[in-house]
Amino acid sequence: MRNKIFSGLLFLSTAAVIIASVLIAVIMYQGSMTTMQRDLRQEATFIKMGLEQSGKSYLQALTMESGKLTRVTLIAPDGRVIYDNHVAAEKMLNHKDREEVQEALASGIGLAERMSDTLSEKTFYFALRLDNGDILRVARTTDSVFATVAGSIPYMIAVVLVVALVAMLLARRITDKMVLPLDQVDLKNPLENDTYDELAPFLTRIAQQQRQVSEGLKQLRQKQNELAAITQSMNEGLILLNDRQNILSINDSAAKLFGLQDHEVVGKNILTLERGQEVQELLQKVAVGGSGESLYQKDGRFYQLCGSSVGGKGSVLLIFDVTEKRAAETLRREFSANVSHELKTPLQSILGYAEIMKNGLVQEGDKQRFLEKIYSEAGHLIVLIDNIMKLSRLDESANNMNNLEIIELKKLAEGTVQRLQEQAAGKNVAISVSGCEAEVEGVPAVLSEVIYNLIDNGIKYNRENGSVEITVAVIPGEAVLTFKDTGCGIGSADKERVFERFYRVDKSHFKETGGTGLGLSIVKHGVMFHKGRIELESELDKGTTIKIFLPRK
Repeated sequence: MRNKIFSGLLFLSTAAVIIASVLIAVIMYQGSMTTMQRDLRQEATFIKMGLEQSGKSYLQALTMESGKLTRVTLIAPDGRVIYDNHVAAEKMLNHKDREEVQEALASGIGLAERMSDTLSEKTFYFALRLDNGDILRVARTTDSVFATVAGSIPYMIAVVLVVALVAMLLARRITDKMVLPLDQVDLKNPLENDTYDELAPFLTRIAQQQRQVSEGLKQLRQKQNELAAITQSMNEGLILLNDRQNILSINDSAAKLFGLQDHEVVGKNILTLERGQEVQELLQKVAVGGSGESLYQKDGRFYQLCGSSVGGKGSVLLIFDVTEKRAAETLRREFSANVSHELKTPLQSILGYAEIMKNGLVQEGDKQRFLEKIYSEAGHLIVLIDNIMKLSRLDESANNMNNLEIIELKKLAEGTVQRLQEQAAGKNVAISVSGCEAEVEGVPAVLSEVIYNLIDNGIKYNRENGSVEITVAVIPGEAVLTFKDTGCGIGSADKERVFERFYRVDKSHFKETGGTGLGLSIVKHGVMFHKGRIELESELDKGTTIKIFLPRK
């Protein structure tokens, strides 16, 4: 803007000087032409008077000095040149056809002006008819207007340069003075400026637009913060890509998948982070405006990738960690297969024994043994179904912590031991309860089942004359139940799976122990129901120690 104002002022001042100079030159030229015509008239009048008094000798008496500027010609009525002070009369053409001569013959006075062939000179003619009929013509030649202007060009250029220099300095000063209030405009507070009145509507419009922009930015930041809060709190990974598959945004969950921070990957192409075939195939589908899913494995975990195009301007990738889901599905399939097998086995035994007895293939002395087998298998089936129902109830109520009671663990453990004393005595296993009183909040039936199963396992898998020790202790924030037996122990390969449903460490002897493979699974779910945790320590042939940690009230 400053340059435009400066250039405009400089151009206007320079143009004004040039135009003024040309106009002055033209006006002066016109003035000089008028003066010249008047002088020619007066000079012709004086020469006429001289001719009338002295005759032709008056013309001859005119000196060449006086004739240098003014050309004097005497012309007969028939156009023949009688006298000329510049050229010999006999060499001149007939002048009867000349404009000024014809006018003088007709009216007594004739005026004419003619340009030279080069347009650089202009000659003015004044003709006066004498009393004897001759024509006296005086002429004077001067520069034409074009030559006059052309001759003044150097002077005009000098004047223009001087004026332009002065105008440039003045224009610079005027421009600075004009622009200074604009430079000092406070755009942050446009309505508080003291500047040109003409700028008031403009500043008001700026203030309105600033309010609109500020409100829009505020809403945009709020939405960005909301989106950031949502995406960063998501357990699922979220990646936004542009049309070149460069990462525009990535949340923490997705960044952790690649072992990076979010600021380290923004702007990079996603294929520089992961070139797996599954990822490339999904990106190819999304690139053509479609959507798709693929399963991706990394570091032993499984991820489901879901991609979708966003109007051809980019794409969105969602990453779900489905490791636990796949594991749960595997466990469910195994559980369904195990339930089918575990239920079918005693039923087949019962059906087989009953069919043999029905067909009369059992001797009288063996009937009692067959009936005992049927009774035993039926009892095992009932226990199995009961345990399955317990697990199902624990699964259903995992997030339902209603109807809780204050439970004293040592007292609960002692009561459970009483129920198992007869079973322990059958194997000569000594059971003891020690420690301090500890109160927790929970469901008595569930915790009693946990304690029962742990003691029951300690008896079943113990050696003859072994022991099961139950200790109750208190640590900051938690109550600890410790179950230590002198049984056969658990190998390191089985420790991770002993809490799975239907998993048995020694599958060859489960008939002898009468176990269902669900006891420790019930223990695990019962502890999880109470927001607790389990620790297992065991060595083969050296016994097992299981610790239950429960939150204290």
